[in-house]
Amino acid sequence: MSKLQDTKPILHALIWIAIYIVAVNIGDIVGDVIGFPELTGLVLIGLSIVLVIYLRAAGRLAFYGLRRVQPGTLSLTLFYIPLFATVLVPFAQGFAPGLTVRTVIFAVVLMAGVGFVEEVLFRGFLLQALRVSEPLTRAIIISGVTFGLGHILNLFRGYSIVDQILQIVAAVIVGIALSYCAVLTGSIVPGIVFHALFNISSTLTNSSAMADAVGVGVTSLVLVVYIFVLQKRLADVGPAGIDSLDPRGRRP
Repeated sequence: MSKLQDTKPILHALIWIAIYIVAVNIGDIVGDVIGFPELTGLVLIGLSIVLVIYLRAAGRLAFYGLRRVQPGTLSLTLFYIPLFATVLVPFAQGFAPGLTVRTVIFAVVLMAGVGFVEEVLFRGFLLQALRVSEPLTRAIIISGVTFGLGHILNLFRGYSIVDQILQIVAAVIVGIALSYCAVLTGSIVPGIVFHALFNISSTLTNSSAMADAVGVGVTSLVLVVYIFVLQKRLADVGPAGIDSLDPRGRRP
């Protein structure tokens, strides 16, 4: 499996994405059967630990962005501010009714697991794999679109068509923005924090089709402009650290 990281990196990424999808579905199904719907969150925390052990054993934590932002790029983390601002948008609708301490805790656990795993898989494995074979901008866009379209699987988790469309649109745009930020800073850690907070805010707040559509529209408008800013910045300063491109020090 570890050899695929060098010989067939895209296949390696897709295998791990498939493992993630299977793990989530098993967690959902078994959780429903045993009356413990929060099981999926625990499964994802377990998968997160497995990923860290796997990458540490292979010496690839830094290569896939699990490291501090690179020297000289700290100021570029300011580009995450518009992303973190979008975390506040769902709160305009107020908190979801019926929240308990238990539901909040397990929502945080679940979304922390989702944020970590998805950033490693899409901004780590997939983005880095694409950078070996594709021009950088194309790699960023493909990874973001793949991330967004992957959310269509939520149809099997009871999401409505409208909710699904809104989620895919938002995920594609957010995915592209996060890919730019990862390339600029050489780290996916700020993206993991944002991803978890974004999902937590959406989970714990009230929801309606109209308000969600407005929220996605506002978020998308801000982030589309933001993506053009990130692209210009990338053209000016280039990607962070050559070691973030290939473990053997080669540029794609």
